[in-house]
Amino acid sequence: MGIFENVILKTAVLDENNTFEMVKDDLHIAFGIDANFAIGMGVCMTSIILNNPSEKINFHVFTDGIHQEDINRLKLLTKYENVKIKIYYIDINVFKTLPTTMGWSQAIYYRFIMAKVLYGSVDKVLYLDADILCIGSLKALIEMDMGNDIIVGISDLLAFFKTRMEELSIKNGKYFNSGVMYIDVNKWSTEKISERAMELLSENPQKYKSFDQDVLNVLLDGKTQYADKKWNHIYNMLFMNHILPENTVLIHYTGDKPWHRWTEHHFMVKRYYEYSKKSPWSDVLIAQPVHYKEKRKMANSYKKRGMYLQFFKWYCDYLITRTKTKLNS
Repeated sequence: MGIFENVILKTAVLDENNTFEMVKDDLHIAFGIDANFAIGMGVCMTSIILNNPSEKINFHVFTDGIHQEDINRLKLLTKYENVKIKIYYIDINVFKTLPTTMGWSQAIYYRFIMAKVLYGSVDKVLYLDADILCIGSLKALIEMDMGNDIIVGISDLLAFFKTRMEELSIKNGKYFNSGVMYIDVNKWSTEKISERAMELLSENPQKYKSFDQDVLNVLLDGKTQYADKKWNHIYNMLFMNHILPENTVLIHYTGDKPWHRWTEHHFMVKRYYEYSKKSPWSDVLIAQPVHYKEKRKMANSYKKRGMYLQFFKWYCDYLITRTKTKLNS
């Protein structure tokens, strides 16, 4: 496995009931997270379970660490007889040379290695970002004939990525969002996508503005089957007039998340909390604004609702926090 030989430090199976043995033909779903996204992942898992009761679901969680409280809550999901959860603890040092930002931690690279690690025990795996909500059956997606393609992907907002495709010399005229990928594990491994992704990004990190997503689009150019946007509907809560199409199955909350307090004004947050309340995280408080940029968003949330007294309070808090931050930097 080369650089991936010791990437998995240990594994743990969360299975309170030991209801079934994992086999290749089950529905396999993988996540790559750090501790900050455990709640979003847990609610996503809950939404998948509730909308796919007839599937044997194996969740594979690749992480550098999860709080014990969230581990205990994940175990509660195995009360469903059709659910197994396995955690793969990753050696984060394997990815320490790859670029990150304040919003993108090294966890974005865990999707590089999933198929490599699962090779031999899984034929196909559905990778999902943790900021996704499932509101329908996944059956039609997992039964798609992939032909000779390595993944099923869904086009991203091409208006934003047209120039990027030219810069990356992508020939097929399409660019997928890496938050949802249905992966043929065997073909991925044969083509050495994991190894090549690491090599490309390590050799020229400045070239890839969207890091993992750019690299995967380069490597899978012409090897991706494109599916309907209902399987990865990009939803940005900055826009109050964004109406969800009726056939949507997977909602992908990009930007601010529905578990942030400063998004509570948006009508789509209600859809998220329909599942959050049914999950083991139903009693967890939503994330409060801490950074000055988050406090600015909190102020804007009240402004959009016409609650100007609260807007003024939070805007003042934003100005004070920003000033302190800049003085201390």
